[in-house]
Amino acid sequence: MIQCPAMNAQQRLLLDGTVSTLPSDIIENILWRLPTKEIVRTSILSKEWRYNWTKIPKVVFIERLFDKLTDENQLPLTGERRNTRRRCKFFNAIYQFLLVHQGPIVDFTFSTMPLVQYGHCVEIDQILLNLSRKNNVRKLCFSSLCELPSSIFSFHQLTHLYLSRCRINHLPTFNGFGSLTNLCLGYIEYIPKRTLMHILSNNRLLKSFTILLQLTSGNNIAVHDGEYGTFNELFQCLPVIQHLTLCVWDIQYFYTGAVPREVVTTLVHLKYLSLEEMCLYENDWFRFLLLILRSSPNLEKLKLGRISEEERWKYDFNDDIDSVTMQDGLDIWLEHLIELDFAYFDGKKPDLDFVKLILAKSPILKKVILRVYDEDESLKLLEALLPSSCASPTVEIFGYWEN
Repeated sequence: MIQCPAMNAQQRLLLDGTVSTLPSDIIENILWRLPTKEIVRTSILSKEWRYNWTKIPKVVFIERLFDKLTDENQLPLTGERRNTRRRCKFFNAIYQFLLVHQGPIVDFTFSTMPLVQYGHCVEIDQILLNLSRKNNVRKLCFSSLCELPSSIFSFHQLTHLYLSRCRINHLPTFNGFGSLTNLCLGYIEYIPKRTLMHILSNNRLLKSFTILLQLTSGNNIAVHDGEYGTFNELFQCLPVIQHLTLCVWDIQYFYTGAVPREVVTTLVHLKYLSLEEMCLYENDWFRFLLLILRSSPNLEKLKLGRISEEERWKYDFNDDIDSVTMQDGLDIWLEHLIELDFAYFDGKKPDLDFVKLILAKSPILKKVILRVYDEDESLKLLEALLPSSCASPTVEIFGYWEN
């Protein structure tokens, strides 16, 4: 926070002269690093800075950081009424800011606190609609417990879109953003499979795609809506993908039936793959791992995270896991893989066999990181892997205890 203590006339003159002579690129650099509220407060630094904040291209509005009502201690408001008053003040501040703002806005972050879960909010829709008319926002971060406003799809110049906590329903008229390269769906409460595929198929320039779905016991429908596609259809929607992160505990959210051994479409540009909350107590997950490794010939970094033991016992998974063998991955060759990072590694035979497979099929592998539950397990795992046949002569294996 910028604070301006009492100053005499000479000090004010010195500050005014010093601040005002800063190069414009330094001024812009300073403003980019400040919260929106503090950007506005820089208007008191000098008369030349009075309207600099109206041209800053990065804007952040986060409701939980917004000031509480100054009179809330004096007014006999209930918790719900207090939250409503705060939200009205929050929205009004955004309206006023956008009304006065003069320059282009290329980076906009908007986050609200829960009030009415997953309902349609007219105020949010109007804010985004007015912002979209500027037609110059490149990066949009939106987080709110509500139905995703349709005005989101009016930002045709977007290159980066980050959505979290909202519900996304089918939008058959959506024709894509045109320039979108980065899409993150973070802990989305609900999104039908047809909607997900529709969004992906209309944004075929994606270089980075992340989808994080919270682990549930069936209370939330999440992606699963009874309509399935194939891995070919999924991969075809991501023809130039370089960075892929999937956090979906049930692989059948993407496909039902037998996992194929290979697909027609390969992820030739994929360099970073992260699979989190994997249910490695299911054979389909091992088959999917092998499938995606066969389909990613230029993969450089692989990050894996299984569902934890704590979460595992909440769900009815099969225990008859088949071990991954060298024969299963005989046709896999990861000639560009540099690093494997495996979280919640339990050291059981399926996990060990999979790591041994990676060691044998990665000629330039530099680092293997195994994050285990038990501190004493680290040394045992290293001893178990030392006799393994390693294709890379320079690989290092690290064991970490995750408490």
